[in-house]
Amino acid sequence: MQTSLLLLLGSNFHRLSSTAQEQIYREFYHFLYAPIMYMINDHSATEDIIHDTFLMTLRKTPTVESEEHLKAWIRVVSRNFTFTYMRKRKRTRSDVSLDDEQSGMHGYHAQVATSVEQEVEVKSLEEQIGEHLKALKDDQRAVIELKWKKGLSYKEIATEIQDTENGVRRKLHRARVFLKKKLRMDWGERHE
Repeated sequence: MQTSLLLLLGSNFHRLSSTAQEQIYREFYHFLYAPIMYMINDHSATEDIIHDTFLMTLRKTPTVESEEHLKAWIRVVSRNFTFTYMRKRKRTRSDVSLDDEQSGMHGYHAQVATSVEQEVEVKSLEEQIGEHLKALKDDQRAVIELKWKKGLSYKEIATEIQDTENGVRRKLHRARVFLKKKLRMDWGERHE
C-alpha cells in the first residue's frame, strides 16, 4: 500500500495543495510519533524532532527506489535527531546538577546517560528483529530461535528439527542474511 509520503519524492511540496500538504505531514507525524515518544517520553520534544525531520526531508529528500527505502531514510534521520536531543538533554542535566565538581558524580551521570541511550537503541533493535523474525519461513525462524534463544549447537538443532548439520547451517545463514538486509533498511548503516 502506497502512502502519500511518496509525494515527497520528485514533487515540489510547496506547489501541492494545502490539503495534500496537510495530509502528507499528518501521515509523516503518525509514522514517527510512537517510536520517538517511546525513546524520549516527552510530547513537545517529540513534535520538535518530527518537525525537524520533516524539514530535513524536504530539504534533502534522497533518491530512492521505493517507499520502504524512503521510510528507512526517514527513520535514520529521525533517530539521529532523537539521539542529538538526548545528548543535549544529558549535557544540560549534567551542567545543572553538577555545579560542584567535587561531588565526583560527573562520570557517573555521563555513564548513565550513555547507557540509557544504548539501552533504548538495543530495545528498539530487539523489537525490529522480533518483527522481522515473523516474516521468516517457519524452519528458518525455528533455527534462529533454537540457536540464539536456547543456545543450542548445530548438532543439537539438527536433532531437534530432524535435519542435517549442513541443513541447519544453510537455514541459519539464509535467516541471518534476511535479517541483516531488513535491519539495514530500517536503521541504515551504523556510521550514517
